[in-house]
Amino acid sequence: MKKIINGLLIGAIAVGFSSCEKYLDVNTNPNNPTSVTADLILPQAIVGSASVTNTFSQNLNFVSGSFANVGGVGGYGATLTQAYTTSSFNGMWTSSYDNLQDYKNVLDANAGDGTRVFTTSIARIMTAYGFARLVDQYNDIPYSDALKGRLSLAPKYDKAADIYKALIKEIDESIAAITAGQAAPATAEIKVVPTTIDPLFKGDMNKWKRFANTLKLRMLVKMAGVPDLNSYALPLFSTLGAIGYIQDDALVNPGYLKEPGRQNPNFASLASNATNVRSQGQATTTKWMLTFYNGNKINDNGRGSVIFRSFPNTPSNQLGDETSAAVAAIATYTAWFTGTDFNTPGLGVAKYSTQGQPVFLKAEADLLLAEAEARGYLTSADFGATSFANGVKASYNYLYKNASDAPTKTTAEVNTWFASYITANPGNALVDYSLATTTLARVEAISTQKYIALANIMNDEAFNEYRRTGFPRTVTAGAASPTLTFASRSSVATSPDRIITRVLYPQQEFNLNPSNVPTGISLYTSKIFWDVN
Repeated sequence: MKKIINGLLIGAIAVGFSSCEKYLDVNTNPNNPTSVTADLILPQAIVGSASVTNTFSQNLNFVSGSFANVGGVGGYGATLTQAYTTSSFNGMWTSSYDNLQDYKNVLDANAGDGTRVFTTSIARIMTAYGFARLVDQYNDIPYSDALKGRLSLAPKYDKAADIYKALIKEIDESIAAITAGQAAPATAEIKVVPTTIDPLFKGDMNKWKRFANTLKLRMLVKMAGVPDLNSYALPLFSTLGAIGYIQDDALVNPGYLKEPGRQNPNFASLASNATNVRSQGQATTTKWMLTFYNGNKINDNGRGSVIFRSFPNTPSNQLGDETSAAVAAIATYTAWFTGTDFNTPGLGVAKYSTQGQPVFLKAEADLLLAEAEARGYLTSADFGATSFANGVKASYNYLYKNASDAPTKTTAEVNTWFASYITANPGNALVDYSLATTTLARVEAISTQKYIALANIMNDEAFNEYRRTGFPRTVTAGAASPTLTFASRSSVATSPDRIITRVLYPQQEFNLNPSNVPTGISLYTSKIFWDVN
């Protein structure tokens, strides 16, 4: 079966870059969605989700403050001006619906078969994961009418908040179904999930429940900050505790290899292809991003040294600054590869071709919990201090995992680093949580650390954090200062921070579904429903 999963890599990874089957594809037959079993579709779908996760991250690498242009070249266009169009970021839309169709095929193949409750529940959980990610960039999207093929050639758009509510219901029902399946008598003949068809949790259904619960936590934290949704979200926090949250990074790894089409997606995006041709010849990191490591805002050599090549002297730029041709990409390698060479596994965000692809970091899970505790959504005697510390340490631990996804630091070493991190930043409440004595200060520390933990790994979720909370802080008046903002110097955005507030619907929707696609959407004033900042 491992050979089968490896064989799926080329097709699944390609999902992240293009798609030939969309939710309104007229060639889809909803009455006969697939001629193979759910057990053959599911691993491809999960690997596809990992690829799409990277697609979202890389699409928003410039927008979120992680990437800047180098000097001496041109052709960046809207990347610098922020004048994105309906032709920008289309891969996020098409690859998502293509991936979601795979999960729909699993559900259709399992329909009516109660013995396959586990694979059915996995498909429902990952469907929620995929739709929530779409909502976070597009707001209202086709949901209830989507994935119906010929039965719905012009699917309606559902309200973003309503979709979130529906997804939470799906998550709750999936968790309940898994629990019931685990408690079922042997006579029920519940089919276990073989480790070979689950490249995420190897068939461990308790881990799937915790993953679903963590996704629910992320969604509830976003919803609870919206005044109109507060009364809906707050009572649901009490339903989270018993199951728990992910206890380690959720990494998809079907057997990534240093072969064309079989590399880890993040490594292929940030380091090199399978023949050692570097991936980022015209991009480097930002001066803004380095401030969270080089002492400008935060001193963090422990993480900075394994993320950025030649740290703290990594060549960097401010997005949109084309006045200094001296800012060039690192010769041979990239700003995000710190290993000896592309043939030698290393650490950081771009470890090696074989590393697992994150779909949810433990650092984010812990920091979400910290925010819920800091805001009073969940009870905590220390206002989230323990969860905050766990989240920062989990970020460090992930970066120091090797290319086989194994930690290289002991718990004692991680704790020692965290203590030294606080010592190296005296009086800094973004690091020393004990100095954050108000809810606002605590949320700022949590959100800033969440942004740091997600940057270069899940840039889309880091961007979500900034839009939702306003942290890390940017200084509008400092648009010319590369350390005060990640707004492009060439930005034409009319938003106060000169940064886009969302992405536009793809042109194909205006061509194929014109009666339903929302109109009047602005890059600079239209917001995702949870963005009340």
